[in-house]
Amino acid sequence: MSSLFRRLWHLEGTVDRATYVIGGIVAFALKYAIDWSIATFVFHRTWTLMSYWRLIGPLVAEQERVTVWMFLLLLVVSLPFLWFGMAMTLLRLRDAGNSAGWAALFFVPILNVLLFIALSIVPHSDANGRRDLSGAMESALFATVATAALATIAIGFTTRGLETYGIGLFVAVPFCVGYLSAFLHRRRHPEARVQSYLVALLATLLLGGFLLALAWEGVICLLMAAPLAVFVAMIGAACGSASARVRPSAKPAYMTVAILPLILMAEAAAHRVAPLYRVDSEIVIDAPAETVWKNVVTFSDIGGQPEWYFRAGIAYPIRARINGQGVGATRTCEFTTGTFVEPIEVWNEPRLLRFGVTANPPPMRELSPYDRVDAPHLHGFLVSQRGQFALESLPDGRTRLTGSTWYQHHLWPEAYWRMWSDAIIHRIHLRVLRHIKVLSEHAPA
Repeated sequence: MSSLFRRLWHLEGTVDRATYVIGGIVAFALKYAIDWSIATFVFHRTWTLMSYWRLIGPLVAEQERVTVWMFLLLLVVSLPFLWFGMAMTLLRLRDAGNSAGWAALFFVPILNVLLFIALSIVPHSDANGRRDLSGAMESALFATVATAALATIAIGFTTRGLETYGIGLFVAVPFCVGYLSAFLHRRRHPEARVQSYLVALLATLLLGGFLLALAWEGVICLLMAAPLAVFVAMIGAACGSASARVRPSAKPAYMTVAILPLILMAEAAAHRVAPLYRVDSEIVIDAPAETVWKNVVTFSDIGGQPEWYFRAGIAYPIRARINGQGVGATRTCEFTTGTFVEPIEVWNEPRLLRFGVTANPPPMRELSPYDRVDAPHLHGFLVSQRGQFALESLPDGRTRLTGSTWYQHHLWPEAYWRMWSDAIIHRIHLRVLRHIKVLSEHAPA
């Protein structure tokens, strides 16, 4: 038994069919017993074999029987079994003379069952033609999947448990992904310097795939985070690759895994206050201020095809209404995700309309294979505080209309995410300003 675990830990040697089948059955039975015990005695939930299928997709957030903490605990418990199953599959593929690339099916529902059956039947092979390539692929696959699985748990812990979207999530996690994946691969293949960077990139992409498959994030948010995550992961890969070359012991990897949750908890405990940002957008309208003012206070449905980024899920304005007149009136601006409620604070007709914001709908609908993604950052992490329209009369009866929004976002690094939020708010402004321009310039004389 100790020989088997030594082979699995170092990914050396092979396992025969009998060992593979017995090991797989025993491991699944043990995991089911542990999961059943957690569900029954800790969370007082029922647990059956079909519960594994119900954990896939958005049912994690919607199904009443499975809480977030229960899901995270089950995910943590699954790590040793994930490593055991993947390592056993790799060694059995080697024994059968097949490429290590087939091990990727271990992580695909239904196909992993078919893979288990196939490897339980395929006999031993003495073919060694692709042994060297297969060894590199095995190492890369192990480093990629193991690192992405660890990072998925860290992300679940900080977003679902701590409800923090900060430097720990967007910098520390991708750095650890790059560091660990490159370290694990180059430790086994010291000559594979370039490969270690490719493994880090694949681990980062696989992490994004995990988040999408679990319905934790949508495509748009993953694409926004990708430039920063890939850049930081490559820095981590450089450090991990160098560390494996200088000091091939496993201690740096253990330290990285141990330090990451401490970083996440320390950041959550800091309770940083988000700064207040301002975005200004302006347009010149060929109409007097008195005419423009009427279309600022309230405007009809915004027609036309929205831009591609709005069609992808980012919230955009549809119409505006007002109840009352002057200070104390309430303006409502309807977006595709809900309604902004805007009590009027300054009514200086036809020069300045300023309002607070007491209700913020979600900033987007996530683009996802699932019907709905309910990520925590969609609620309370991008918040408008107030807005205004300023009108300035120009020569020849024209008007300069400036729309302004004051907002906060609770995402760090703040400079990186402000770049995205400023761009989105600016385009929302332009959609409204251009509509007001059309209405004003075509208003009856």
